[in-house]
Amino acid sequence: MFFQAILKKQIENDTKKDLYEQLQFTVVTLLNRELPTHYQGNHILYTANLRLAELKELALYHRKKIDMYTEVGQFHNEAYEMTIKLANQLELTIDSYIALHIDSDRDRINRRLGFMKDKIETVYEEFIEFNKQKVLPKLQESYWSALKKDLMPILAELR
Repeated sequence: MFFQAILKKQIENDTKKDLYEQLQFTVVTLLNRELPTHYQGNHILYTANLRLAELKELALYHRKKIDMYTEVGQFHNEAYEMTIKLANQLELTIDSYIALHIDSDRDRINRRLGFMKDKIETVYEEFIEFNKQKVLPKLQESYWSALKKDLMPILAELR
């Protein structure tokens, strides 16, 4: 009985991830979801940088077409703002992906993440619970958008 209690406690400790691993898992999953065209032949950072370049090029196109006196010009203004926002989020996710894969900085990052422990654990637990459920496809997109909104301030602290 005593050994079973010790073994159970040890298994619980082994399965509980630290903040670094929780955030790393969430960022990797988010990046893989953001890049559905990612193939195993390419490194994910290569695919992410290609997508980032596409977004920046698209933003430049929309910026050139902005005209506040026409509806189409206002559309281009909205499209430009949305594209820049997506590019900034992707760039922050890429930077965080890189930072969370440098093992020599693990202890330093874990200390910094300790200040946001509640936020990280809440996002991670919600993320794990969401993956266990069947959710309508229309609701999945809004969930991922909400997850990104919660995750971006945390990732900004890693910079």
